[in-house]
Amino acid sequence: MSNTQNAGLLQHVYVFKDLTPKELETIAEIAKIEAFHSGDEIFTQGDPAVSFFVIKFGSVKIQTTAGEKTVEVATLGTGSHFGEMAFVDGEKRSATVVTMERTELIKLDFQDLRRVLDGNPAIAVKVYKAFAHFLCGRLRITTNDLSFAREKNFRSIV
Repeated sequence: MSNTQNAGLLQHVYVFKDLTPKELETIAEIAKIEAFHSGDEIFTQGDPAVSFFVIKFGSVKIQTTAGEKTVEVATLGTGSHFGEMAFVDGEKRSATVVTMERTELIKLDFQDLRRVLDGNPAIAVKVYKAFAHFLCGRLRITTNDLSFAREKNFRSIV
């Protein structure tokens, strides 16, 4: 797939929405396409994190394991992205990602992405700002979910 086609796909991803066409081309130059079959594991909770992914087409489920119990956290489809938390904080994978059907992903290696961002401050500001907004949104949802669960739990005790 050409860089222009990758740039076209990336322009619809929240993290890259504020980039100019030329800036998108710069990101697209480091993008790789990977294909997976249904049931393939992209990465496992606890793995070292080395890449960020955008779903070109298909779907994945995000799941975590606590003890012996596996909990499905989310299902993501075409145009969604995952793996960005580790890019920001450098930690290991916090969840396992498994394909639900034939899926193609755009893979952005952290090392390549950092090199591009380090060499292009204008792109870096836009991408890090988008990551911050996205992760804040996720944190708000988590906070609301926890508040609801605690309130529900408190009502069942009283």
